[in-house]
Amino acid sequence: MNFHKNPLLLEELHLLWVQMSLRLVLVSLRIPKVDQGVSVVAGCGITNLTHIFRYISLTLLVICICLLPGSNPKLPGSTQMLIIWLTCSAFCCWVVGRLSEWRGPRTHEKAVWALAVLISVFGWLVTAFPSAMVERMTGAVLGLDRSPWLAFGTVDQAASVQGMISVTNALMLLLMALDFGLERSCRVAIALAVSTAGFITAAAGLCIHSSADLVALWKVPHVPSSVFGLFWYHGNTASFLNLSWPVGVWLCLKLLRNGLRSFKQQIMLSLLLVAVMVQIIGVCVNVSKMGHLLLVLELLLLVGGGLFAWKPDMSMLPFGRWRFATLIGIGAGLLVAGAWLSGAAEGLERWNVFAQRRFDDPARRHSTLMALKIGLDYGATGTGPGTFEWVSKHYTALDPVLKGGHWRHAHNDYAEFFAEWGWPGAAFFILLLLFPFRRWIRALRQVFAPTPRKSEMSFHRRTGLICLSAGVISILVHSLVDFPLQIDAIRHLFAVVMGLVLALTSSSASRSASSGSGSRPLHPELVPWR
Repeated sequence: MNFHKNPLLLEELHLLWVQMSLRLVLVSLRIPKVDQGVSVVAGCGITNLTHIFRYISLTLLVICICLLPGSNPKLPGSTQMLIIWLTCSAFCCWVVGRLSEWRGPRTHEKAVWALAVLISVFGWLVTAFPSAMVERMTGAVLGLDRSPWLAFGTVDQAASVQGMISVTNALMLLLMALDFGLERSCRVAIALAVSTAGFITAAAGLCIHSSADLVALWKVPHVPSSVFGLFWYHGNTASFLNLSWPVGVWLCLKLLRNGLRSFKQQIMLSLLLVAVMVQIIGVCVNVSKMGHLLLVLELLLLVGGGLFAWKPDMSMLPFGRWRFATLIGIGAGLLVAGAWLSGAAEGLERWNVFAQRRFDDPARRHSTLMALKIGLDYGATGTGPGTFEWVSKHYTALDPVLKGGHWRHAHNDYAEFFAEWGWPGAAFFILLLLFPFRRWIRALRQVFAPTPRKSEMSFHRRTGLICLSAGVISILVHSLVDFPLQIDAIRHLFAVVMGLVLALTSSSASRSASSGSGSRPLHPELVPWR
């Protein structure tokens, strides 16, 4: 059957996949019962109410993640506004659940909570006091007649409001994922949602790739060659997929470690393997050169790091090592064949063109320097979140390399972040490296420590830290030459995965000890992995 000539059938298949995935995720989540160890007398019903609000919050969070591939505002029927409302609703339910049990931030949450508050307060403060306004037709920046102490903020309030809504939503997702990541069923549900979002993205890009199909999907007269499925820019698609497919690998390893005792587990493993392979093929077919490099980097990290960190657990596999190696070889062969038959040769042609330019891209270099210049000129507060597109017009006119194009982003997230947030933004980034990332690095050092220290961490935590860290590292590296963190779908997915990574840095032993000091016992459904 030719899917390209029947877009309605393709849309129905995608909808069916989302429905099946949501049903699989939601059925695995059960509202805790009162007779399973929760004392009604001690909690007076508050504990049950807490679990209900957390269940609603997690359900909305899972649906939000599954809808991320369709969040591009240019896409007809975009889910952008729906995601905003779902995130806010999920966060409100999560806050009510936390307040109902009077539970403050844990040790691994304190720095993240503090940074989230600092970033939100500063961003909205700058947005609330505009210093200028952009004239949309000409791009001219018109100064406002205000007192100097008021005119210190964003260059354009309309653009900054949209930017801060996106940043605030991402911070909400980060805090919720950081909390839910400590609970077994919640962690698996979020990981399944991430894999589902990645599969939808890859399947859409592989099935809808002809010009006629893309024009029909995007409802525009002309679609540039950079469009890949549901993303307007192929580099963003590669970033999204490189962030999502390692999460599926983690779930596959978890199922293998548990032994595949039931037919349901075997079917689940098969579906996850198909989803992971489709996402990897999607990266190969995508013409993003950096996406290809990071795919190879992630595979090397998972294979090299995995063999070192998981060697003591190889004996627990449901089959022998040689059979496992044979299965991996067969899977690699299928990946290569699938990628080549799906059109990966076009990516090789782009590499040849890039090699003829001596692997240099002057336009990207100049755009990064331009962003740094903007940051130095507006160092106190930055130009404001989401304003780079308008401010850059006045700098590109002075650069002979850039003046012929329209630069919405700087092709370097760090330079663009500095331009829009100024020195305070740079300070927030340094704090992010010093506090939460310090726990992350310490946990990774334990993963690759000698066997006695390594055995202190469970197999599930070790595999999760390696797989999810590979995806996070791919985004951080890709941000040096592109703008993945400026796209809502990638920014939100990165916040979710980063929340899971930071949650895995905290052992359940420390949490059980802190919880044990209270009078209320932990519910069995909410006890995290050891």
